[in-house]
Amino acid sequence: MIRLFTGLKRAFLSKKFIGFCLIGIINTFNTAFFSWLAHFKIQENISAYIGYFISLTINYVLNSIIVFKNRLSLKRYFRFLLSYVPNFIIYTLVSLLTINVMQINQFWATVLATAAGAPVTFLIIKLFAFGSKAD
Repeated sequence: MIRLFTGLKRAFLSKKFIGFCLIGIINTFNTAFFSWLAHFKIQENISAYIGYFISLTINYVLNSIIVFKNRLSLKRYFRFLLSYVPNFIIYTLVSLLTINVMQINQFWATVLATAAGAPVTFLIIKLFAFGSKAD
């Protein structure tokens, strides 16, 4: 148990996690902006997904170059996308709850939904997308 706590502490109190969070802030606003832009032509729930996927590509590029210092590759990009499946599930649930049930403004609902899955996502992309066996 102590070993697990030490490992989590080391992962979340690291330069990589802080960099991931800073890029996550940029990504959150990218998601919100592209979702907002799309909602003028498309239903709000669908526009939330469009914003999410556009910003995910920007997120991959920034995390690859700045946080994990890896070259961009199609294989790693697909692993990165797969790493975001749990985040996407969390994002979907929070988006549906905040937009449809709580009736929060679409922009702020997207901000909350994007931020909700950050810790889980960081661990998954660190190990699966950018780990030493990801190449």
